[in-house]
Amino acid sequence: MAELTKTEINSLSKYRLSTEHSVKDHTFYGSDLLNPVKLKELFEGSLQHKLNTNNQHVIGSMLVKRYAFLAALVLNAMSLFNKGINCSLHNMFMQTDEKDPLWLPNFYFEDKEVTTPEMNRAQWRTSVVQTLFLENIEKVITTISKQAKVSKVILWENIAIYIFWMYETVLQDPNLSDEVAAIVQEDFHYVVMEAPPLLFGTKARNPLTQFYQPKQNDIRMRKTCCLFYLTSKNHDRCQTCPIECKK
Repeated sequence: MAELTKTEINSLSKYRLSTEHSVKDHTFYGSDLLNPVKLKELFEGSLQHKLNTNNQHVIGSMLVKRYAFLAALVLNAMSLFNKGINCSLHNMFMQTDEKDPLWLPNFYFEDKEVTTPEMNRAQWRTSVVQTLFLENIEKVITTISKQAKVSKVILWENIAIYIFWMYETVLQDPNLSDEVAAIVQEDFHYVVMEAPPLLFGTKARNPLTQFYQPKQNDIRMRKTCCLFYLTSKNHDRCQTCPIECKK
């Protein structure tokens, strides 16, 4: 049985991995995000106060932006440590400190056993990607899109930007060995460009590919607006917002 080491856990904590299940925090199962009743309670309860809005479109988008850290966490463990975290919806909790004004949830996994590649790493990688996207993220996006009446395109880009950020940050690490860097780069290309649509529960194309475009002045502009400005008292926009700020 393989598990994450203390060093790996410490490294993954930057992507909001938690190793303690706290009953004091506001906690809910990942599978609760597929339950319309529980999702409605979440939308109409603490999130309105935390996000400074009762606009369902905005709450849905901001929820998925927080949820995107799950993708960064799982893919980082896959590419850096060759560890496949069990991120099934029935194995994970999202938990947040009630005192946290920004509502930045951590991810806790009940079953801490991880998979590792045996003879065929590519086959193992496909399995990790399928569990993450087809069996988790796609279902959450579909449910939240329906609940909040917000475009799936916005929600998929919310996921994509954190995947790009994670991989590009890792590849800038000067301490990364050439061997590991090659694996990380290959995984990055596979997830964003080569992984087939069926692994994401989509038909036409890999939903991440369309958002990966060259940076200009070290900024990759989004194709959609995440609606963050509607949570800001001054209607401040993200640096990457495709909509020009009103002066």
